[in-house]
Amino acid sequence: MNLNSDGWKQRVLLALMEARDWTVQHRKISVPVAVIILVGLLVGVSLLHTSKGAEEETAESVSIPEVPLEENAVAAVNELMNSYYTALEDADIEKLDHLVNYISDSNKLKIQKKSNYIDKYNNITCYTKKGPMEDSYIVYAYQEVKFYDYDTPVPSLNTFVVYKNEEGSYYIYEGDMDDNVLQYFNGLSAQEDVANLCTTVQAKYNEAIAQDEELADFMNSFNDRISEEVAQAIAEVEQSASAEDGEESGAEEEPAPQSEDTPTEPEKPKITEVETIDTVNVRTSDSEMADKLGKAEKGMRLPLVEKRENGWSKIVFEGKEAFIKSEFLADVVDTTEGQQQASDTQTEQQPEEASQSQQQSSSGGGLVGSDGKVTAKTTVNVRSSANESGERLGVIYEGEQLELVMQQADGWCKVKYDGQTGYVKTEFVE
Repeated sequence: MNLNSDGWKQRVLLALMEARDWTVQHRKISVPVAVIILVGLLVGVSLLHTSKGAEEETAESVSIPEVPLEENAVAAVNELMNSYYTALEDADIEKLDHLVNYISDSNKLKIQKKSNYIDKYNNITCYTKKGPMEDSYIVYAYQEVKFYDYDTPVPSLNTFVVYKNEEGSYYIYEGDMDDNVLQYFNGLSAQEDVANLCTTVQAKYNEAIAQDEELADFMNSFNDRISEEVAQAIAEVEQSASAEDGEESGAEEEPAPQSEDTPTEPEKPKITEVETIDTVNVRTSDSEMADKLGKAEKGMRLPLVEKRENGWSKIVFEGKEAFIKSEFLADVVDTTEGQQQASDTQTEQQPEEASQSQQQSSSGGGLVGSDGKVTAKTTVNVRSSANESGERLGVIYEGEQLELVMQQADGWCKVKYDGQTGYVKTEFVE
């Protein structure tokens, strides 16, 4: 279970400010208001997550090099950071997806909301130290944030972990880290030159705020304002989903008559298998830094568990769940089944046969959740009972998964949702 991202960011920045007093064991801490504001200026895709186990159990001793911070020493890293901040200014999510290995939907929403207030990131300076692996860096990025309607720029400092991918391009890493990498990162952050850098930025921040009382008031409420806007946007999505659910309910209660002569569009076959289009690495998780389980040769067919939005596919390799980048995989479609479905829809049906077909369609068609889970194909409500009037327990969005308890014949799936039993319409999951 990953720790709360904001809590981890607070730990890292506190380590920079009070290097030798900070310990991993303290979960709840108080930090200066200015430090919290610095964290809030960016969405937070740039800081590490760790596991609860890493918090409670110290990793093996890792050698931490005593090397000084280097200013703008790596041209490719400087270019990455400038591109990153430019994309933040413009809320260019597509570009950010190429610069960061994973950004959650909630963070994408925060980026869009914050871009309405941020005019420009100026004077971007990258301070680097070598990372724990070859071609990796810990980057302390300084920038001065110019907000709309305020002339005084706000100094800020953000921490990034940067790796090089297999194509030779640097990217910002957001994801789980093992204990050794985490210990390495904390060791660097505790060094005197890093602590001095953060102290300097803190002083600049205090000076900027002292010069502009209106800016100070704005900064004090900035994070709360963004949180409110994000919450409102999510509420609007939920209301829209509820309205659509109501419209779908009405359509189901009064189905439009279907002519016997009108062919029914065949259902698209479910993709349960993929084929490699080139020799490719198989990894333990959806990251290019994850351990390799082996290589899949070109033309190898593998069972598909799920496709993820971050460009990775979970497959079964040598009896174990593993991950391969989706760009190296092609869907395997059962053409025999597809042809049979098309043929069936073109065959003239007797009234009784048409009725049976309609009942089967209303119950959701074929099997879902072959891996014990269901995946939302669109935004769908989770209800307390298997009917449209059941209490709405919550909403899941496209790509989210729930544990499948049973696919029912009435067109609903019984699932586990937040520790309780719920129901979703079979036609909206796979």
